[in-house]
Amino acid sequence: MGEELLRFVDEGYGVHLLREMVRIPSVVGEERELAEFLEGELQGLGFKTRLQWVEEGRPNVIALHRFSEGRTLMFNGHLDTVPVCEGWETDPFEPVEREGRLYGLGSCDMKGGIASILMALKAIMDSGMELRGTLAFTGVVGEEAYSKGARAILETELAKADAAIIGEPYTEVIPLGISGKILYELIVKGRSAHGFRPEMGINAIEEAAKILTSLDRLRLGTHPRFGRGNVCTLKIEGGYKRYSVVVPDRCRVEINRLIVPGESVETAVEDMRHLIGELGLRAEVEVRTKPPYYEPFEMSPEEPIVKVFTEAYEEVRGVKPRFHYSLSITDANVFAGEGGIPTLHLGPGGGGAHQPNEFVHLEDLKPTSMIHALTAEKFLK
Repeated sequence: MGEELLRFVDEGYGVHLLREMVRIPSVVGEERELAEFLEGELQGLGFKTRLQWVEEGRPNVIALHRFSEGRTLMFNGHLDTVPVCEGWETDPFEPVEREGRLYGLGSCDMKGGIASILMALKAIMDSGMELRGTLAFTGVVGEEAYSKGARAILETELAKADAAIIGEPYTEVIPLGISGKILYELIVKGRSAHGFRPEMGINAIEEAAKILTSLDRLRLGTHPRFGRGNVCTLKIEGGYKRYSVVVPDRCRVEINRLIVPGESVETAVEDMRHLIGELGLRAEVEVRTKPPYYEPFEMSPEEPIVKVFTEAYEEVRGVKPRFHYSLSITDANVFAGEGGIPTLHLGPGGGGAHQPNEFVHLEDLKPTSMIHALTAEKFLK
């Protein structure tokens, strides 16, 4: 049935759909129009759909087609994009095709992935094939922020899905596991004094700086497949709101940390407290964490979805996929790390994600869709 199914993969439909999605602004927090557009598309393909309101004006779109009793396979994509940044050479909301690339905000991350998924769903429905189980699609809000959309999916019947595939732009190297993440919030409490007599106070900003310049000494866990996690200072706040010559008595710092399996919020907090304790600071430092938090996860190559995906990938690409374990974050951390749903990624390649002049390789849409379609056929047979 595989070759017959692949004849129904409609590249023209996918390119048209991608162009229409790029024209719909869906910057994080403003996903409603795209959700409603995709709901209409999925209804047209024969799926039963509904919108799940995550926050006011921010719905997930959920689409289901039940063939019979059996497994549930969920395809997933995030609806949101990052905001427009400086440096775009074209209108980020007007798709531009040039030398085999389609430029536009979200084209790579990840409207191209959604287009490939819907191409596969259309092929399956148009073929009239009878599978076993349930085929699902979820388009979620907020992946670029706090993954509220993905967590809301875990409150639905799809929390019991047997596997998921996310259309993120992983093309040749596919993660079998992804690191987790915590966000440290350090509150450094000093003592104010006249800025001409700094020795009479405790400068909270300077004490915070001692922590930041010592982050290379922070104990980071290592893992045989993931390697070592990392840290990155994201924000520092302190000092006067209105100019005054006063020793700052308070400073707040946010530090991102990627963690590997075996680490947790508790161990990461203890690591930071240990480092601070070694520095001999005069200030008092409160170590907190704040959202978002993501669980790391790792999957076995023996998972059923991994096996059928490998078969489908090799049939289309002519080579087996290369698997690895990634220092990154996606909604798979929610589905797999929190929900226990084995989750893979596959999307068309491109470049410029979170940068100006983002693009997707149009030639990747069809083979990506073919792999999705064959994977669904094999998993739900």
